[in-house]
Amino acid sequence: MSDLININGLPSIEKVRKTAQGLALLDAVIMPQWEYRYFSFNCNWDGKGEEMMASMKNGEGAEYFIHFTCEGAVGKVLDENPLSNPHEHLDDVPEKFRAFKDEPAFSNNNAGLFFWREANQSSWQASPDKLKRFPLLGFLQESAVTYKEFAENYYERKFDINFIEEILESLTVTTEQLAVLNSEVGFADLDDDFQEILGGAL
Repeated sequence: MSDLININGLPSIEKVRKTAQGLALLDAVIMPQWEYRYFSFNCNWDGKGEEMMASMKNGEGAEYFIHFTCEGAVGKVLDENPLSNPHEHLDDVPEKFRAFKDEPAFSNNNAGLFFWREANQSSWQASPDKLKRFPLLGFLQESAVTYKEFAENYYERKFDINFIEEILESLTVTTEQLAVLNSEVGFADLDDDFQEILGGAL
C-alpha cells in the first residue's frame, strides 16, 4: 500500500529526503526515459544549492511534491479526492514556507492535502489533519517494500528486494546492481540523472 495511516508515520526530514532521492535513483536506473518515471528529485532546485525538490507523478493525475529548505520540509499530495477549498488549507501552512506556497510548479490550487515539518519540530503536521489515510506517502515510510510492489506492477518484472534496500540506504548503484536492474544502460548514460538527483556522478 502507498497510503500512510498517520502523518507521523513519516520518518525524520532527513530520512524522507534520502528516501525520496533513493526512489528517484531507482526509477532513473530502471526507466531511462524521464517521461515514463514516477519519481524524480532535484538536489539543486533553486540553482543555489540551498533547496531541493522531490516529486511523484503517476501519469493519471495523482502526484506529490516535497520542497526541502533550511526551514524544513513541506509538501502537497493530490489523489482522487481533491480539496474543494485548497487555498484555505494552504493557509494553514506556516509562512516560513512561503516559497512553496507561491511556487506555480507545485500546482497548489489542486491538492488533496498539505503536510509539513519545520526544522526544529519533532513531528509532522497536515491540513486536513484528521484524514483516515494520507495517499502516496507510504512510499516514504515502508519505502523498499512499497517500491518493489509498485515497480513490479508498473514495469511488469520482478525485482530483488535486497538491491532495492541497498540502493535506498546507500544512494549508490554498483556495477552488479546496474546490470541486474537494467542491462541496457551504463553509468555514462545516467550521468545527468545522478547529477540532478545526488549532485554528482556515482
